[in-house]
Amino acid sequence: MPRPTLPHGDAFWQKGLSRSATIVILSVAAGLAATLLLPKLVAWMPYDYTIYIEGAGLIRDGQDPYAVLPYWYPLPVVLFTTLPLSFLPDNFAWAFAFIPLGLLHIRYGRNTLLWWLFFPLLINVAYAQMEGWLVLPLFWLLEDQNSMASLGALALMFKPAYIMFLLPYRIWQWLSRRHWRKLAVLFGLGAFMVACAFLIDPAWPIHMLSALARRADNPELAARNMTLWPLLQRGVAGCAVFVGLFALFMWLIFPLVRLQPAHGHILLAASLLFFPNGLNPVSSMMVMPMAHTRREIVTLVTISWVAAGLDVLTRGWGGSYQLIVFVALYLTRRRYGNSAVPVQEANS
Repeated sequence: MPRPTLPHGDAFWQKGLSRSATIVILSVAAGLAATLLLPKLVAWMPYDYTIYIEGAGLIRDGQDPYAVLPYWYPLPVVLFTTLPLSFLPDNFAWAFAFIPLGLLHIRYGRNTLLWWLFFPLLINVAYAQMEGWLVLPLFWLLEDQNSMASLGALALMFKPAYIMFLLPYRIWQWLSRRHWRKLAVLFGLGAFMVACAFLIDPAWPIHMLSALARRADNPELAARNMTLWPLLQRGVAGCAVFVGLFALFMWLIFPLVRLQPAHGHILLAASLLFFPNGLNPVSSMMVMPMAHTRREIVTLVTISWVAAGLDVLTRGWGGSYQLIVFVALYLTRRRYGNSAVPVQEANS
């Protein structure tokens, strides 16, 4: 009896799932290899991962991490992300840093190798920051991918600055279009996570808000702040530059406002440029989903090194990384301006 064949759509889905599973397995294997090799080459542990794990350890001991560490990540998400990681050996920090490099292949295929040269991504790996793990969830939310968009929103609540405009917009869309399943996943699973957090620490929102207030007074963040707001504190010249960059932002998004597929990119860029509490230069790597073609990836990689050079010349002014966000917006504007020509996806 001949073996039944799958319809084209199912076969395509099965091929995509198999490819993704292979990438995940190879990424985990490469990350575990890094945990064995890198400790023999370097004696230090990635800073941000250390903070995550120290905070998780304090939670396990019944203490308040917000009072001890520069720690302001929401407890409902921490319980299901960094807390489980705290049970792993310290060397797993390098797996945590390197696995996201492999997972990018799910979206970019062979072009992922170009992203490995993206300066903010290199910073992310060196310090084992969470952003590397948030790129795929950001794709899900930007593209509004079925229930994955809701899961992406929950994952991004680890650093909600990146979706402070995008998530309310998506919720409004889901309500107006009656996407009840997405809303049920978002609010149902979110409510469960919040309830678990209140069981662990009934006062966690107060503790987190106090940590956020202290973070705003951090002199290092003030110097490294990537957002536009610090320009207003630099006298008349700084205010003039702020007005000019704001006008540039409005010019870049003006033709995109009428195009619904571009709304997510506009809101993402606005979050990166205007988050009120300040963002670090590594946050500029969150523009990665805004690049669709190989040429756009190469452009952003090149601009990232220009920004890094300006960072050195200005002795650590994080505002130089705004250049990456503005260029990503320009590429989006140009792509939609040529929308009559089919867009070649980056993983094609």
